[in-house]
Amino acid sequence: MLLYHGSYTEIKIPDLNYGRFNLDFGSGFYVTGLKSQSEKWAQRRFAMAQLIQTVADPKPIVSVYNFDLDSTDLSIRIFDGYSEEWLDFVVSNRALLKPMTESKFDVIFGNVADDDVAAVVDDYMRLLSKGRLDSDGKRFFLNQLQFSKPNDQYCIASPKAINALEFVKSYIVEG
Repeated sequence: MLLYHGSYTEIKIPDLNYGRFNLDFGSGFYVTGLKSQSEKWAQRRFAMAQLIQTVADPKPIVSVYNFDLDSTDLSIRIFDGYSEEWLDFVVSNRALLKPMTESKFDVIFGNVADDDVAAVVDDYMRLLSKGRLDSDGKRFFLNQLQFSKPNDQYCIASPKAINALEFVKSYIVEG
């Protein structure tokens, strides 16, 4: 299968030590199976790189990888849609309650907490931290997520999984 990573530079060899720790599935190299989603990621990272001027001559670039899940012995965690388990996992990682380094998974797959979803998750986390949620409240927030458009992300979380990625090409996102 082809996976896509949007950034401000071509990435032939991903580095697990680069990036933030408080992302949906913890630290790792994030890719998606959706070309359009990776192009949005590239545009966003390009705009940020231009704004903070940390990279000389940034460009919105998508790096494409081949990833054969069937021919590997990777430990893979799959979240099927927005579920209580997905929400608990995302909240735990975003709030740094359970460091990703303790994860037993090489790859984690599930939905993205994109801008719209992130707002719902942030509201949930705010109320949770104030002790104002019960199981009905959790179901309310999960129901709100059902209206989100489909998306996906793979967190490549181990060197073994990085080695299973095969760089195919990169291209500049136009527009």
